[in-house]
Amino acid sequence: MTMADLMPQKQQEVVSDQRRAEQSLAQTITTPECLSASVLTICQNVDHSNVTELVAELKRQSSAINADDLSRAEAMLIAQSHTLDGLFAKLTTDALASGNLEKLERYMKLALKAQNQARATLQTLVELKAPKRVAFVQQANIGNQVQVNNEGQRARTRKKRKAPNKLLEANHGEWLDTRAAGKTGGADPAMATLERQHRPHKR
Repeated sequence: MTMADLMPQKQQEVVSDQRRAEQSLAQTITTPECLSASVLTICQNVDHSNVTELVAELKRQSSAINADDLSRAEAMLIAQSHTLDGLFAKLTTDALASGNLEKLERYMKLALKAQNQARATLQTLVELKAPKRVAFVQQANIGNQVQVNNEGQRARTRKKRKAPNKLLEANHGEWLDTRAAGKTGGADPAMATLERQHRPHKR
């Protein structure tokens, strides 16, 4: 008998309700929308009392993506590319105005990294707008395989050619002339050619 069995029915219901509430809270705070909202409240200095509305808005955006509405994702990518491009311009300006070779080199490395990220963001946007078509070459591969198989079959055919039948040759390379009329053998007189009177009558 467990401790739960010893509890009164009312107490068991309270414990069960508390457990369900804890499970529901754990599921809520681990959703992508809630995790993102917790970060946004800090970055944007949003009051925690508004976190519920923030989570609801993020869920609406997720639902739009699931419905193949990519307008929000496209807007985000183009905004990020503009931000990165502005960061590239700012770092380049700081590098040229530094008057110090070491600072110039450090700023330019960061500027070129921002430029590369802007390019990658725009490339992602282009692929999102016009996905690349996948080329299927399975049929060509099958054709090549058939060709290889045919060549192997011809090779096996060449290998399986029968050796000359020695019983059909008098000497090697000299076939017996089956057109010549055979003579009566003298070793077995019973097999001699029948005389005309012993031959069957023609009908």
